[in-house]
Amino acid sequence: MNFNAAHFYESFIYGIKYFPNTLRLVFIPLAIGLVLGTGAALARVYKVPVLHKLLGIFVTIYQGVPIVVALMIYNLIFMLKFNDLADLLHIRKNVADVDNIWVGIFALSLASVCSISEAIRGALLSIDKGQDEAGYSVGLTKIQTIRRIIIPQMVPVAIPMLINNVVGLIKASSVVMAIGIVEIVAGATIPSSRTYSFFEGYVAAAILYWGFTVVIEYLANVLKQHTGKFRRNRYD
Repeated sequence: MNFNAAHFYESFIYGIKYFPNTLRLVFIPLAIGLVLGTGAALARVYKVPVLHKLLGIFVTIYQGVPIVVALMIYNLIFMLKFNDLADLLHIRKNVADVDNIWVGIFALSLASVCSISEAIRGALLSIDKGQDEAGYSVGLTKIQTIRRIIIPQMVPVAIPMLINNVVGLIKASSVVMAIGIVEIVAGATIPSSRTYSFFEGYVAAAILYWGFTVVIEYLANVLKQHTGKFRRNRYD
């Protein structure tokens, strides 16, 4: 099998062209996952009545559903029910007016909330319970104790697990091509339908994903070193 450098370069350029879609599919779900996942983890660790049980059941069930299956279900619901919902809410749009990338973002966001909540929960459970008692003993409320004592210690512990989640989210973003969203993989293989150089297209996509992951891991190491100062100072 011969490797055609010209076809590879063309696929690489097409992949870069659709790289912004991958960024949206990664960072919007990541932001949602960090906010809602942290809230869910705190609710479960501090056993908020009723809510912590409901969240536990939801996370357990949802993590057992493959992301591509959830994506297809959401896309079918979107295609079949969006017009009815728009009419009900008096919105002058139909399903053809809405970019279905938002279906992908929704599916990835729910997956991100579940995985990040588990990472944050594990990090919270690693903090000694005496830290809560120390906060209460100096007059801090539960919220103040969490914000000033628990979270600063939890972040360095959570970062390695969160980076694994981000890398997983980057790779999971490629499944949205199943519902016609063009991201790095779909973009890089657009020329392949004309040149039949699918090998070069997939190699170009793989290199783009690899480069993206390297940048994320570098930034994560910088963040880990910065947040780790809290623990180093605490024990010096």
